Amino acid sequence: MLNTIRGKITSGIILISFTILIIINIFIWKIFDINLQNFILNDMEKIKSIVHYELERQTFNTGLVLTAYNRNNLWSIMNTANLQYDAFLSIEYAMDDYIQFAGEIIDKDSMDEILNDGDNESSLLYIHNKDNKYFATYSYPVYLNDRFIGTFVFQKDYIDQYNNHKSLMARIIVIQSLLFIVMIMVNYIWLKKSTYSLNTLLEGISSIGEGEFSNKLEAKSNDEVAIIIKHFNKMQDKIASQMEHLQQEKVKIEKLEQSTRNFFNYASHEMKTPITSIGGYAQLLSQGKIDEETKARAYERIITESNRMNKMVQNMLIIAKGKEIEEDHHEYINLNELLKQLSKEYELILNKEKIEVDLVEDNVVIYGCEEEIRAIILNLLDNAIKYSVDGKIWLSLNIDKNAYIMVENKTLPLPEKIQNNLFDPFVKYNYGDEKQASSGLGLYICKELVKKNRGEIFYSINEDKISFIVELPIESDKQIGL
Repeated sequence: MLNTIRGKITSGIILISFTILIIINIFIWKIFDINLQNFILNDMEKIKSIVHYELERQTFNTGLVLTAYNRNNLWSIMNTANLQYDAFLSIEYAMDDYIQFAGEIIDKDSMDEILNDGDNESSLLYIHNKDNKYFATYSYPVYLNDRFIGTFVFQKDYIDQYNNHKSLMARIIVIQSLLFIVMIMVNYIWLKKSTYSLNTLLEGISSIGEGEFSNKLEAKSNDEVAIIIKHFNKMQDKIASQMEHLQQEKVKIEKLEQSTRNFFNYASHEMKTPITSIGGYAQLLSQGKIDEETKARAYERIITESNRMNKMVQNMLIIAKGKEIEEDHHEYINLNELLKQLSKEYELILNKEKIEVDLVEDNVVIYGCEEEIRAIILNLLDNAIKYSVDGKIWLSLNIDKNAYIMVENKTLPLPEKIQNNLFDPFVKYNYGDEKQASSGLGLYICKELVKKNRGEIFYSINEDKISFIVELPIESDKQIGL
């Protein structure tokens, strides 16, 4: 507890308060002691005045001369004072050292001490606190007509007054103690309430240290710590958001790294086949002892594998470019005009392959990279031409909320193992046609380029027809300023 702010403040308050109470009680006791001494002095002066007055009155008729008769009367006066004030009274006469007293002496040593210390000129008052007794010894010289006649000595027990002072002091201390305990309890409760926000903040910081960012801290006050807690909650939300974003980015990077590793593993594997074939046929041709038919077949195979390798390298360069450049030059593109232009550029191919083009009449405008959109359409057409079984291909453009470009052709049945992953890299099937130079990257490139242009691509297989559909967002007239 002493290591906490609440414990340190409480300990400090206890120490300071206890010190102040001790100092106050010392002052109170000093005041009581002074008051008691003043009371004793006044009491002794009162006894002295009465006895001295009676002494003068008894000796007045004899010219203030002390005689045996007067001394007897003085004893009677001293005896009356003893009974009235419960005090021991004595007088030691100077003329014959005769001691006359009334009452019971309390402490003879104290009486002898004060008589020895007296100088027959001044009064002395000794207050004693010993042997569970609290008493006073008082002496003063007696003069009649400027003539020293003796020394009065009084002793009186003041233990009751002293005990009353002690009892009052004890009650004061008890009350102070109770108030002190109440003050400490109130102070502790107040500190506990005041430092609740600090404890809450400490728990929040500890939870962050343990990687927990979802604990919302509650501020139950309006002080500076509560303001810190509010900012702490905002900071925690930002950290949690950033951590989540970093986690998502980490997953993306891990997927990208895995995809890149897989891609280049597939690429190295796929490139081995044409390289091995070219090397094998080249070695066969170098021997020179083969017939013309085998030689022609070797040349044809070398050309086919070279074309396949060339196309694979080109496609890999396109993919590498797409990964390195996040965003190419984008512009507004009229898909109607682009498809018409592609139809004219590839008119011979379209006529040969019997590609039917069906375009909407309205302008369909998108925002993207024209070079990449061209590459998407041409890759889909190239794929359709390559795998069409009857030479017929359908190219259409439709609009709903977005633009839809569809390329459709009839195809031979696809193996089940590749039907659901045609967009993966190096997925291909040549139906046993060795002359097909496919890299298996065309559809993968289409998917990556469509994604870069904020679109989606998907396909459907319905009996003997396969349809590839590219969905791209349409820009409104207001957006393009038409």
